[in-house]
Amino acid sequence: MKTYVRRALLTVGGIALSAAVLTGTAAAGFATTMARDFSVTVPASHTIDRRPASPPEEGRIHVAVLLGAGGSVATDVMGPFDVFASSPRFDVRTVASTREPVALSGGLTVVPDSTFADYASGRLRLPDLLVVPAITDPAGSVEADLRSMIETAHRGGRTIMGVCAGARVLVETDVLRGKRATSFWSDIDGMRSSHPETVWVSGQRWVEDREIITTAGVSSGIAASLHVVQKLAGVAEAERIADDIRYPHWDPHGATGIPVNTASLDDYPYVLGATMPWGQPRYGLGLTPGVDEIDVAAAAELYGGAAFTAHITPVAETSTVTTKHGLRLLATPLDSAGRLDRLIVPGVTATSLAANETPVFLPAAGATSGNTSFDPVLADIARTDGRHLAETAAKYIEYPLPTLPEESGFPTRIAILTGGALLVSVAAGFVPLAVARLRPATMLVQGRRRDRQRR
Repeated sequence: MKTYVRRALLTVGGIALSAAVLTGTAAAGFATTMARDFSVTVPASHTIDRRPASPPEEGRIHVAVLLGAGGSVATDVMGPFDVFASSPRFDVRTVASTREPVALSGGLTVVPDSTFADYASGRLRLPDLLVVPAITDPAGSVEADLRSMIETAHRGGRTIMGVCAGARVLVETDVLRGKRATSFWSDIDGMRSSHPETVWVSGQRWVEDREIITTAGVSSGIAASLHVVQKLAGVAEAERIADDIRYPHWDPHGATGIPVNTASLDDYPYVLGATMPWGQPRYGLGLTPGVDEIDVAAAAELYGGAAFTAHITPVAETSTVTTKHGLRLLATPLDSAGRLDRLIVPGVTATSLAANETPVFLPAAGATSGNTSFDPVLADIARTDGRHLAETAAKYIEYPLPTLPEESGFPTRIAILTGGALLVSVAAGFVPLAVARLRPATMLVQGRRRDRQRR
């Protein structure tokens, strides 16, 4: 009987140790991924602009895109920024706790235009529209000023648009109480449980309840922003911008319904990519002056975030790059960026950026139809790491899946790392058994030594 109990305990101990090793490996990998994804790189030459932010132009619709102190999702910020700033009817700026550089996902670093204090003090008038992206710590004390600005705008009757998991920020205020709302598909069930004071809606690109608009995942912020432009500036202006940014997945008269996604075993590429970052190739994200914001966000989001295929390093000929509509991004000068496995240059069909023998990929080159921001990057991911990975990445940004190339790569790095992690965890599971078998032998040797000493 004692033998059976001992064997059972050894088996349970081995399984627990194996699971602990595997879980610890995944946790360490995920922490590494998040640290890379929301890293802030400030060139030594950068100086903070101490001049007061200029007030918005009179007669224009003032849009404030909020930035989290710990980091914000790139497309949640840059998609709406691009859409609204494409129209002369809108005055758009980014707002953060300070004017220090802050992180966007995919390794991007942005310099805010103004601060929450500019509005709290009354120096700048309250925005007509607030865009709230997903941020890293929606309930944290470090974001108290951000939440305070949302509540102030809400009391003032302003329009608030929560993009994707930006709904997590809004539920930390009183904005969504008693209203219908949506969010990133994997958050909705949890929101229904933790925040029943809000009616959570699945399968909609965006949900509008009075002055509050909430959207589904990541790319949905672009479609919802076009909807807001349609409301405030007219159908013709919204259609013009949709054509300008080459975004075909919006119809001013179309339905807002989308597929209802759910988590499944088929999502394993996302989980493995997020928890196995070691050995990632290093991609330089080549930033050029005047580059379109959505083009940059799509590359950073997909390679560095949704697909986790590469460690992204923004590079440029200078340490600061101003985008098409005035967003200021920081970058590592290309001549000091070190070794890059590939150089991705979004938004252009030819480039003067060069990095010795580094292969260069221009997503916009040859793209004659569809969207030139997301579609070419998803096609490239399919070619290099497999169609299933590209399909999963599109699902996690809730982007309509484009036509992918027939040729499909294979995620060799992930396969090797996963196999190695499983082997190590299984080996760890045999440690209790090995120790148990070694103990009697050790005790026997020790006993013989004691006998010799007595003699």
